[in-house]
Amino acid sequence: MVAPLLVVALAACSSDGVNSPQLSAAANAMVNADVAAVTADGVGEDVELMRGPGGQFAIGLSADRGRFECDQVARPGLTVTRTCVYKDAAGNTQAAYDSLTTASVQVNATVKGDVTRGPMSMTVDRTRELVVTGLAGRETTATWNGTGRGAMTRVRTSESGETRQYEMTYTVRRTNVVIPVPRTATSWPLSGTVTKSYTVKFTGGPNDGKTVTREVVVTFNGTATPVATINGESWELDLSDRGKRRRP
Repeated sequence: MVAPLLVVALAACSSDGVNSPQLSAAANAMVNADVAAVTADGVGEDVELMRGPGGQFAIGLSADRGRFECDQVARPGLTVTRTCVYKDAAGNTQAAYDSLTTASVQVNATVKGDVTRGPMSMTVDRTRELVVTGLAGRETTATWNGTGRGAMTRVRTSESGETRQYEMTYTVRRTNVVIPVPRTATSWPLSGTVTKSYTVKFTGGPNDGKTVTREVVVTFNGTATPVATINGESWELDLSDRGKRRRP
């Protein structure tokens, strides 16, 4: 089956404009590339938590029709904790999930631990508050909304003999992300956006202590290989490979 098309647009900016004037052009480009890689990892994780595909570096969450998992799971280097509140179409809280009568679920999720994606490694602490609607009956899609925040410490990238290190924090908003039901290997989000606002602090190196911001907007339309445009430079991100990136 051919995966549906997903277009992702990432816009990078700082409080001083699109580029950060306290950085060289080369350093700005490096920040954009590293933020793109971190975003691919985080959004890939978002999609799996929202019951879309997991990909090669998935955290292994199941999403069988008729079930709605909300337990804690341990994966190598990661701990995933989820709690859920189930409601029917009238907004009444239910004691458990019912595949025919549960209309919405409020999901609180945290992911903590250490992540390595190719040349990048980091320690993550991500918190999500999500609400999924459109569940009652035999629906073919579900819609997710919500917010969240996170911190990535000891973010370290080593490429071409150069090592870059950061501390990153972000806030995130997820708006009307529509995911096909039931989950398949190609059921990437059909529409909706994820907007992330990053604060990036250099640790070590010639830019030690400098802080910049980046605004990232992800617009879904269906595949795992989005093209990201950051400060006029195009990158292809692979959500199924969590952070893989190359020039298209």
